[in-house]
Amino acid sequence: MEKMRISNLEGLLKFPGSLNQTIPDASVLTCGCLVSEATFINESSPKCPTCGNPQVTILSEIKPLRELYKIVQQLNLQLNSTQTRRRSSSKKSIRLGSMDEGAKSMDLLSLFYKFAKEEEYSEKDVKPDTESDHAVALPIEINSKHEARFGSYQRPSNTLSLLPTSNIHNPSVSVSPLQFSVEKSLNTPPALRELNYEQNLLKSLNELKEYNFSKCFPFHRKMTTYSTQQSKFNIASMTLSMLKKTSRFTGSSIKTYLDFNLGAEITRFVLITEKRWELYECIVPTNEVDASNMKPQLVCCGKLTGEYGENMNSLNATQNTDLVTGEIIVRNNFNLNSSEVYSNDGDIKKRLKLWDFLDCQLSNNYLIISGTKGVMRAFNVNRMSPYGFGQPVYTYITNFPIRCIATTPKASLIACGITAREKTSGKEQPFIILHKMNMSEDNYLQSVEPITITSPYNDPIKIITFNAEATHLLCCTVWESRYLVIKLRSNKSSDNYKRPRLIWSDVVANATRRFRAKGENDTFVESVEADNELMMNDEGITDLQFGAKFSNTIFLSSCSLRSRPPAVIRLDGASLDANKQSTVSDSYSMSSIEEEEYSSIISSEVVMKVSEVGSQIHRCALSRRGDGIVFINKDGQVLLVTTSNFYTSNPTPMTRKVTVLLGEVANAERFPEAASVIFSSDGGKVFVVDRKGIFTVFDFTKGIPGEDVDVVKCKIINI
Repeated sequence: MEKMRISNLEGLLKFPGSLNQTIPDASVLTCGCLVSEATFINESSPKCPTCGNPQVTILSEIKPLRELYKIVQQLNLQLNSTQTRRRSSSKKSIRLGSMDEGAKSMDLLSLFYKFAKEEEYSEKDVKPDTESDHAVALPIEINSKHEARFGSYQRPSNTLSLLPTSNIHNPSVSVSPLQFSVEKSLNTPPALRELNYEQNLLKSLNELKEYNFSKCFPFHRKMTTYSTQQSKFNIASMTLSMLKKTSRFTGSSIKTYLDFNLGAEITRFVLITEKRWELYECIVPTNEVDASNMKPQLVCCGKLTGEYGENMNSLNATQNTDLVTGEIIVRNNFNLNSSEVYSNDGDIKKRLKLWDFLDCQLSNNYLIISGTKGVMRAFNVNRMSPYGFGQPVYTYITNFPIRCIATTPKASLIACGITAREKTSGKEQPFIILHKMNMSEDNYLQSVEPITITSPYNDPIKIITFNAEATHLLCCTVWESRYLVIKLRSNKSSDNYKRPRLIWSDVVANATRRFRAKGENDTFVESVEADNELMMNDEGITDLQFGAKFSNTIFLSSCSLRSRPPAVIRLDGASLDANKQSTVSDSYSMSSIEEEEYSSIISSEVVMKVSEVGSQIHRCALSRRGDGIVFINKDGQVLLVTTSNFYTSNPTPMTRKVTVLLGEVANAERFPEAASVIFSSDGGKVFVVDRKGIFTVFDFTKGIPGEDVDVVKCKIINI
């Protein structure tokens, strides 16, 4: 009950002459006045304190008023205890107005984050975080150091240095470039960096967002769209676009991460055509609940020739600056000596003017674009780097086509799949080129070390991706729909990538069918199943990703007219994200047999098939919370599937999955042109950017259904 209503009841217990105090033992005198029984008995003279009658006595007690006094005391006790709990729970209330205590106590997710934050505050009071105090004071020194080196820096020659460097940062944690510079200068151990990341991630949680998420997910969301391209209402441009009937952009990539120094979540996405690229950025404060007014802004763009700038009208003005203008160029022909690598500079310049963009990958530090003519280029997108923002820093050229590319979160490693031909037999031989980016202490790219990995199969590499720790590669092939797991290094702290090993390979769907032959007892023969489908309708594997850490799971999606829904596969054997525990016997060396047992995969098992979304899937994205996965099919539908065992160490199939339709984006004929999708860092939003340049946000933390008009219900597909 409110305090105002309790005060109204207390007014009924205050009698004239009682000094504005509530009376617990209300009684009536023979004169008809109300007094306190204890106060009247303690007085020496039998005189009424109200009317002054000298000869009065107590007639009887008033039981209703005495019961009312007990009720008021109980209400005051409950109100005081409620206010005490609210003051000790958090600095900010979960609800700003009319949320009752019953709903608050029943919300287990909100209570979890509330008490987690209380535990964090109590630990800070007992033991201050000295490392974080040092990390705040260093960025100014780093900036001044970079500015002092701009004029005196000598660019190294364009020769490939094969000397390995030990200062390779850990790409497992997705943090800001500024934080990477600070941590690298402090030489913080990887275990302490991971602990600091988890503590900062806990500080960035918003209690109101968590409450809204528990009420909305997965059935309600707010949908907001932003168009990155300005509409031009002239007849000439509209007629030309109708005649071409081509998509505006041919590829996209999206990346989101938390910047703890800015206290904001930074979301970037890149859009490419055959001749140009555009980089957009959206900065949302972590304590901001309604981010509907945070429209993405164009921060940089460029052309295939290497020109870059803030917009297309200022490319020539920003190309020539006082910063470092050179870039490392590596040419790999697989049949020339090292002395002949840079013999033909005219051919390199000609290729850089005639090549077209095909694929792109975005990381925190670099934008990687591959294209025709066997060209792959890395552009700087780190504002803390001494290079120009958007400047090309590394170019890789080969005589063979580049089919796919991948990069780690910090772009310390870049992988590309190429297909060469043998001279004698003419057979295709796929290779994976692993580019090790050797950075200096001042964020200069000192050298790049290409490492060639040969595939044991003649099937070309189609898609490639890294795990979170950059210790393993996951790739698939074109024709057989085979996926391969390659171990790059022995542990997370090692920087030796020269001993890659294939630890597992399997075929997702065989092209053969086994049947029982007529007239034979218990015998089987194999018959090749004729594939009459068109290649446009059967694209094979379209997306593959590693699962959560220590889960040993991978996610595969395909686009086919056959019944091939997305699948979750568990790999039985060594953990893909764990380090080998060193003992006294193997602290100095590890035998080949022990290393084989430690990194081997025994078998694989399909633990889940998401048949609710169909079999024509182009993209998928895993939730950071582990409570769902988003699919984008060929028609552009954004489907959300929720389940409780995507990220468990031993996932088991579930018969009940909640599937909803979040919205629709631009469709795509082929999966390279499909929309890019990713979850936010806190898992409360879904970001999608399609080939038309439309940026869509599906927000589960905006408000509560029924109270916020922008929060609407999703279309339920399966429940």
